[in-house]
Amino acid sequence: MVHNRISENNRRINLLLVEDSASSAAMIRDSLMKIPGELSLTVATSIAEANSWLDDNTPDLAIVDLNLPDGKGTVLLPFDKNRAHFPIIMMTAAGSEVEAVEAIKAGAVDYLVKTHEVIGDLPRVVERALRQWGYVIRQRLTEDALRDSEDRFRSIFVTAAAGMVVISPFNNIMQVNPAFCRFCGYSEEELLNRRIHDLTHPDDRLSVAAMYEDIFSMKMTSIDCERRYIRKDGTVFWGHVSLSAILGSDRTPAYCIALVQDITLRKALEEKLLLANRELDSFVHTVSHDLRAPLTPIIGYLQFVLEQHTGELSKSVNEMLQEVLRQGERMHAMLEDLLALATVGVVEPPFSPVCGDNLLNEVMLAFASDPRSGRVKVVEKLPDLLIPETLYRQILDNLIGNAIRYAGDDLIEVGGERRGGKVRLFVRDYGSGVPDGEKERIFELFYRGTTGRDVTGTGIGLATIRKIAGLHNGSAWVEDAPGGGSLFIVELQEGVVPS
Repeated sequence: MVHNRISENNRRINLLLVEDSASSAAMIRDSLMKIPGELSLTVATSIAEANSWLDDNTPDLAIVDLNLPDGKGTVLLPFDKNRAHFPIIMMTAAGSEVEAVEAIKAGAVDYLVKTHEVIGDLPRVVERALRQWGYVIRQRLTEDALRDSEDRFRSIFVTAAAGMVVISPFNNIMQVNPAFCRFCGYSEEELLNRRIHDLTHPDDRLSVAAMYEDIFSMKMTSIDCERRYIRKDGTVFWGHVSLSAILGSDRTPAYCIALVQDITLRKALEEKLLLANRELDSFVHTVSHDLRAPLTPIIGYLQFVLEQHTGELSKSVNEMLQEVLRQGERMHAMLEDLLALATVGVVEPPFSPVCGDNLLNEVMLAFASDPRSGRVKVVEKLPDLLIPETLYRQILDNLIGNAIRYAGDDLIEVGGERRGGKVRLFVRDYGSGVPDGEKERIFELFYRGTTGRDVTGTGIGLATIRKIAGLHNGSAWVEDAPGGGSLFIVELQEGVVPS
């Protein structure tokens, strides 16, 4: 074993030299000593000795004489040159073009004739061979990683519960997994090379064509949508589609992969729920309208009696009539609120934003007769919103009205802000607050809470606010305000058309 250590370079090279000539080995060793870095050189004089050393060691490079006492040095070359663990340079005392070609074909990285000039140039040859071997290893690692990735993809592709389809830039099906075959009722052979257009519901074909055009023109890199497919037996199923483009070496889409989940059952349940909600809203609308009709004359007659005949009635009768009138007016207000709640989802969106400041001024005029309304203060400018004016008005009217009723003589703060694609409206009061156990329940229909028992109201206003927010992809909630009181927040996304 020969070592040469150069402190300024920490590189370590392990070399195996298989050479039966002592003089040639000495010349080669002397030349290799010029290689920069730390060199570890092992010399074997036969194939058997080399194999014995290789059983426990792997060199960075081997230099092997072609003709050895126990056979040709080429037997040390790997059976599969693509899986070689280290590069080998073959050397011979007499050059032979045939032998050189055979050695290179068998996996040698170089073939040298043992002349003084060639041996003197060995450091450069070794550096070149190691550099080339580095390229080979990097390429092999890349190919192995690609192969592993392809194997994993193939495994996922075949076993996935969701349908997977590989689609060409011409909208032809290049590959399809078993799950998608089950969804649509076709075999893999029947689907390959068919246009995805053929499986698409006629009403969705234009939008689907536009979707693939956007993907392959790189206007969009991925798309999520819901669309309908036609099965082989003619039935329709709904699919949630996630579509992504896969770029080729020229950085343009080579194909796209569609992940399809069967959502037919979910769509059917959504349709039933939507129908049930429409029927419920229609029922509430009808009932509230029909009940208001007889209630109006009842309230009118009671008001007439109390105005015209109060002096003719006893005190107890007057008190009873006043209570009947109060309850009648309360029922009338409840029916009005129910009617408003039922019509929330059927208001057409506006063509231009509704001015928040103007709307707030109109809402405050309705509270002008209440002296407590003077304590309402705008702390942040209300945003202009692209939602129906009646819905915006209902939010402000209910939030501010609640605060006036429950906050007493304390200050009431109103404001709004934009947060990304959402808008927040808030009303803060300095009243007694809402108990933690009631923060969710006060948004339920008719629930009024323990703090509202002595305050007039129907228990419908906050439910209406939450419904409006929900129809615009938002929500409504209440928090404890810093320093006491309550902070009511409504968050919604403007421009959303209620379905």
